[in-house]
Amino acid sequence: MFLDNDVWLEPDMLTRMMEALRASGGGFVGAAVQELSFLDDDRPTERRTLELWNGRVTPERIRANTRAHARWALHNAANMAHAAAHLNVELGGWVLYKVAWVGGCVLFDRQKLIDCGGFTFWKDLPADHAGEDVTAQWRVMERYGGAGMMPSGAVHLEAPTTVTNRRVDAAEKLLDH
Repeated sequence: MFLDNDVWLEPDMLTRMMEALRASGGGFVGAAVQELSFLDDDRPTERRTLELWNGRVTPERIRANTRAHARWALHNAANMAHAAAHLNVELGGWVLYKVAWVGGCVLFDRQKLIDCGGFTFWKDLPADHAGEDVTAQWRVMERYGGAGMMPSGAVHLEAPTTVTNRRVDAAEKLLDH
């Protein structure tokens, strides 16, 4: 589990994430963190790239210059809370959607993560980096696929970030070089 320390999870989230991960067949399932202070800020244009998975999750390659990378905006503000409100998902249920990556709350299939190198690359990064979560997810997505789940059930507590210097982008430094 990759979980930021400023994220609160609904009581059944780990169970729902595990069920979704098993059903997906992919390498991870993420719950986009919702910023509740943005519930009154509906951004439908940022949700234009929302695409549900139809069936099992399949591998895909994401990089900054790909069309799928535009999905990053799905997780701004309370976008996924607004999107989930338009779905008819029964209580305790979930649907999976395609992501660029998921920040803050990701449950990996441990063996699949390890097969892709896990987070062993940390030793190759300077202290002032960001994006290690993206790097691991993109590696897993290329081999096994990954997905986001709605409704999320993960709430960002909106504490100030501790990553103030993002001079080095881990994915840019480590992938395709």
